[in-house]
Amino acid sequence: MTTPWIELDKYQDQDDFAGPGFSEHVWQALFACQVGIRSHQDWVKLKWGFNALALFDEALERQKLFLESQYAIRKELGSENPDHRTLAFRYINRPGEGLLPAVIGKIQARTEAEARETALAFYGALKSIFPYDYVLAPAFSRDEFIHISGMDILDDSNNQFDLAQVKRFEVPIRFDRHSSVLQGLWQSGARSHEQIWRSLAASVHPLLMNISLRCTVLYEKERERLAECAEEISQIASDKFLYQRTLPALKQWHEAYIERRLAPWKKFFYLQVHLASPRKIDENLFQTVGTSLTWSANSAALPGYYVISPKLNEVPAWRRKLRNLDFIFSGSYLPVPRLAEVADMDEVFAVMRLPYSPPEDGFPDVTFASNRTT
Repeated sequence: MTTPWIELDKYQDQDDFAGPGFSEHVWQALFACQVGIRSHQDWVKLKWGFNALALFDEALERQKLFLESQYAIRKELGSENPDHRTLAFRYINRPGEGLLPAVIGKIQARTEAEARETALAFYGALKSIFPYDYVLAPAFSRDEFIHISGMDILDDSNNQFDLAQVKRFEVPIRFDRHSSVLQGLWQSGARSHEQIWRSLAASVHPLLMNISLRCTVLYEKERERLAECAEEISQIASDKFLYQRTLPALKQWHEAYIERRLAPWKKFFYLQVHLASPRKIDENLFQTVGTSLTWSANSAALPGYYVISPKLNEVPAWRRKLRNLDFIFSGSYLPVPRLAEVADMDEVFAVMRLPYSPPEDGFPDVTFASNRTT
C-alpha cells in the first residue's frame, strides 16, 4: 500500500473565517506520519562535514529550510489562504511504547474530492522535502492514523482529562487597567529541547504535546496599532513610573520587539503549544516546556512564559480544536489580541524542533517508538 490514509470530514471551525473564500471550504482532510528517529550510528553516515558536529549543524539547517518552505499566503491580497493549510508536530507518549514523534497535516477544500486530492498533494510535497535525517512513514489505515496522530488521547473524555496551553508571557508596564503590555518571544538553544523530550518520555500516563503552525500575515491596521503602542510606551515619563530604573530597559525591549514585528517581508505564522493527557499533567512538565522555549543563551533575560487552561465548560471545544488542528484563541491583554498567537520565522524555528539520537547510549531513560517503513 502506497497511498496514505486521508481522514475526511465535512467540518469548519466557526470561529475562524479569516478572509474571503474561507466559508466555502467546508471539507477537511487530515493525514498523519510517524517521524522515525535514526540511531546515532546510522545518522552519522549522512554527514557532509568531517565530524558529528558538522552533521548537527547541517540537520538544523535542513529543519529550518523545511519550516520556512511551509510559508504560503495570497500575496496579491496580503491575506491568508482559505485552505487552512496547517502542520502540527506531536510528541506522543504511551508508556511502554516509547516516545512517538509525528507530523500531522491538514487542508480544507470546497468538495470532498478536492479535499482528498489537495491533501495527497500536500503529503507528497511534505514527503519530498522533509529533512532526510528522519524516516517519514504515513498512516495507511484509520487505526494507524488514530495511533500516530494521538487522536485516541484527545478523544478521551474522562473527568480527569487535562489540557493547557503554554504561551509567551505578557508584561504590563504599569499596574493599572490602561497599562501598555509587552509580549515575550519564543527562543531556545540548539540543545534546549532535549529536556522536553526527556520529560515527555518520563510520563507514567499517556501524554501528547502538540505544536501547530499555520501561515498568517500582519494586517495594515494591526501594524498601525503596534506603531501607536510603541509611541505610547516611548512617551511614558520616568517620574510617573513605579520602577524608574526599569523603564529604560522595558522601552528598549519593546523598541526591538516592534522593529522585529514591522520589518519588511517578514514571514509570520500562527504558532501554538499545547499539552494534553487523560490524567492530571505534572506541573513540572509545563515548567520544563516553558523554560526551554523562552530561554536565552546569552545574558539578556526574557519575560518567560505562562500557562493557560480552559474553563471546565471549554474543555470539549479545546479538545475538538486540537483534534482538527484549529487554533485556539484563548485571550490576551495585547493591544492586538490575535498577535498573542503569532510568531515570526525565528520563533518558529525555536519551537518546532525534531528529536535526534545522541552518541553511545542516547538520552537517559528515553526510547523512541520503533521506526515504521514507508
